[in-house]
Amino acid sequence: MVEKLAFNILGLYVNKFLDKLERAFQLDSKELIEVYRERVRACIKRGEYDKAISLCQKTLKLDNVDVEAHYQLGTAYMGKRSAEDAIGSFQKVLKLEPAHAGAHFRLGVLYDKTGAFDSAIASYKKAIKLEPQRADYHYTLGMAWDKKGDHKKAIESLSKAIELAPDEDKYHYRLGLIYDGQGQHDKAVEAFKKASEIEEAEW
Repeated sequence: MVEKLAFNILGLYVNKFLDKLERAFQLDSKELIEVYRERVRACIKRGEYDKAISLCQKTLKLDNVDVEAHYQLGTAYMGKRSAEDAIGSFQKVLKLEPAHAGAHFRLGVLYDKTGAFDSAIASYKKAIKLEPQRADYHYTLGMAWDKKGDHKKAIESLSKAIELAPDEDKYHYRLGLIYDGQGQHDKAVEAFKKASEIEEAEW
């Protein structure tokens, strides 16, 4: 009961008094890691990437094989636009947990941004194999295929994204752009119309 109360108090005052409360309540490493983890989520959400990185590094001093800490660290590095550090963190995640779909996906995003489309596509495919119902994964793969110039595969991936998330207007819009670029104007108009209908329904 006392330990639970200490943990709740620590969560309330973690922003300003984290170091003092750690010493006062002498939390064990598992409890402390959970506190750091929640704090990192809040920092990333607010764009406080340096703070998030520092907290992740504290976690890893307690447990250097904590998968979530490496993943959060990579996410914070992404937010800070430190691509090389982010890639290293996600690669560490996959070394510890090869079936981590989120790490595969974020690696794909990083490769995509550098123009390494083959590597990006390979990473997106691994993420999709692990979580095939993620419409955003199929959408991002489709965009990578489009950048690579394989419009047929781009259409296939975007169509799958729409099948999984039919009310996402940007999926229809992007599909319309590809159809239009390929001279399939009737299909383009249909996709644009659907995107417009969804957007209007949201107002």
